[in-house]
Amino acid sequence: MTNMPIKRFADFLWRRGELEEYMSLLVNNFNVGTTDHLMCKDTLSVNYDGAIFDCDFNQQLDLPLSTTNDDDVVGGAITLNNGALQVAVGLGEKKKNGLTVFDVRSTKDLQAIPICHDNHCFGCTAGMGSS
Repeated sequence: MTNMPIKRFADFLWRRGELEEYMSLLVNNFNVGTTDHLMCKDTLSVNYDGAIFDCDFNQQLDLPLSTTNDDDVVGGAITLNNGALQVAVGLGEKKKNGLTVFDVRSTKDLQAIPICHDNHCFGCTAGMGSS
């Protein structure tokens, strides 16, 4: 499992000037074969107040499952440039209008909601994956 570039570890890398290099390492080792088995596709995390998250890392970053679009997250950008993935490093800010367990009757209500993602997601898809 890779060290996820969030919270203290991201801050540590940022202070050393290594965050962009670390993110490039994760992006360059992206493995599409890991995407079928990511925890965000079949596991939910629930906060003490009932807020629903699609992965533990999003819970730590306070990026809740949301019915709003991804434009509500301010963070790094992932782009494709001449066939190569490029990452603009940024730390995401909280999405608004996160769903709670009090908003849903069944997990089936959540199946059409897109997975919340940001640059840290490359940590679960690099190499052999981590989920």
